[in-house]
Amino acid sequence: MDEEAVVELRGAGRFGVAQDSRVVALRWDVLPWGLVLDLDSPLSEAPDTELRRVWLCFNGLGAVTWPFQQARVPTGCWIVVEFPMGTTSAGLLSYSFSTVLPVGATGELVLRTTAEDVVEIQAQGFTVLASRASAPPDELGHLDWETRTRLASEASFVDALRRSTR
Repeated sequence: MDEEAVVELRGAGRFGVAQDSRVVALRWDVLPWGLVLDLDSPLSEAPDTELRRVWLCFNGLGAVTWPFQQARVPTGCWIVVEFPMGTTSAGLLSYSFSTVLPVGATGELVLRTTAEDVVEIQAQGFTVLASRASAPPDELGHLDWETRTRLASEASFVDALRRSTR
């Protein structure tokens, strides 16, 4: 297992990393009482930029609001705007972002109203992990499973998460 495959992003480096990312998987099995968003994240806003694998890790989960009404998510959804982190009246961190989801029978991408497209996740803690390696996207702008796991395996991410929470 290559411990160097994954790095924890800290400070300002962990914010904005999810901008224009595709949420590939929601993981409930990594953290007790937690949630992990597994992302394909672009290195920059430039067209055809390479993607890296990123995990947004929420421990001590308080609440998740994700408006999937009339949405089809066959290939994930996209984070369009990542909002600044806030704190709830209960002292939980509040992470939110605007998303684009395929909508309706055709699965066509449709921008929805702001009230319909904001995801909010409340948790006690927030950690961001990223693969050091990156790769060009396929013709659809995605990373396939084989490429994603070659960038950094799930075991590498879990090891990095354990190191960060010590």
